[in-house]
Amino acid sequence: MPSIASVGAVCAILAAGSSTRAGTDKTTADLGGQPVLAWSLQAALASGAFDRIVVVIRPDRPRGPIEAIVRPRSPSAVILAGGETRTHSSWAALAVAQDADIIAIHDSARPFAPPSLFARCVDIARAEGSAVAGLPLADTVRRADEAGVAIEEVSREGLWSAQTPQVFRREVFERARILAGDRSFGDDAAAVRAAGFPVRMVLGEPRNLKITTMEDLAYARELVSKGLVGMPVLQIR
Repeated sequence: MPSIASVGAVCAILAAGSSTRAGTDKTTADLGGQPVLAWSLQAALASGAFDRIVVVIRPDRPRGPIEAIVRPRSPSAVILAGGETRTHSSWAALAVAQDADIIAIHDSARPFAPPSLFARCVDIARAEGSAVAGLPLADTVRRADEAGVAIEEVSREGLWSAQTPQVFRREVFERARILAGDRSFGDDAAAVRAAGFPVRMVLGEPRNLKITTMEDLAYARELVSKGLVGMPVLQIR
């Protein structure tokens, strides 16, 4: 497996999902004339917060289409095969970033995360050990039984909806990896909490939606077509 030597911060973009709910390959789906992955990649690059990019893909995925998206934007990026679960894909990214002091995990299916959010999360993680983008819940939350009958209303005080990027100091993330064993988690913050570390929530962005279904993709395309979001511009060096 390739390794990353002598870097400060690494951003791992997870593009290893099965895309079954979307009915199409979310990573390469067209969004305003560019693949979804290109949006996430350019946001991370435009933040100026990372020394290296890692793109994690499905083990059975042809590398050619991903290479065509990644190389023109980040020639030195590491492209590697992930695992059977999201957690395993995150651990694969960690394995090639042993000399980095900061590890950021971002879903490729969140194309509208602004560069400023990446930079802010990296700064906070360096100071506090972790930084997870998210939004405080605004809607009323109810628990229901299997038949869909409401049982109780759950207080939303202190509840957040987690987003990505999720950023950690490497030693925190490494310890979470060791203690996780073979377990899988809903996100990386859950693995870090299971290891006993605090997780610092950082105010994210309402536009930082995750494309999961075809309806999500259609909505994202509508936002782009109306000029409500735009692809970050990379600085020419």
